[in-house]
Amino acid sequence: MRTRLYNSLIAFFGGLFGVSILFILFYLIPFENLFPPTPLGNFLFTLIVVSFIEEGAKFLLIKRDIGQFPYGFLLGFGFGVGETILKHPFFISGVAPKIEAGAILLHSVTAGIICYFVKKNKPVLGFLIAIIIHTGYNLLIDWVVQ
Repeated sequence: MRTRLYNSLIAFFGGLFGVSILFILFYLIPFENLFPPTPLGNFLFTLIVVSFIEEGAKFLLIKRDIGQFPYGFLLGFGFGVGETILKHPFFISGVAPKIEAGAILLHSVTAGIICYFVKKNKPVLGFLIAIIIHTGYNLLIDWVVQ
């Protein structure tokens, strides 16, 4: 019982730590859209800069035994909660927007997928599936919001 609680807390706070490091890096190195403002340019920016880097951070955390199977979804949950808090602080918006609840679920699902495929010794396949899902979600949200 104690080890489950310990592993759960390590996974959740590992996700919070991972997204915090990414936000610090994005703040120090501003990643502006280097691609032309076309649908293809937006797709490449979302695929390479956003999805690849975020899923890569979760992948590295899982490979380092932070959030190993079956605790990967908690790592993603911490990652999503941290991203939501850092993008839309509660003291500014009052509550997290509804779209951000979807982002929390997205990060939980993609981390769970990566974790499952790492457990099955197919980490690259899980990483690619997570990138595809993340890219699709971001493009869908961008399309719906605009």
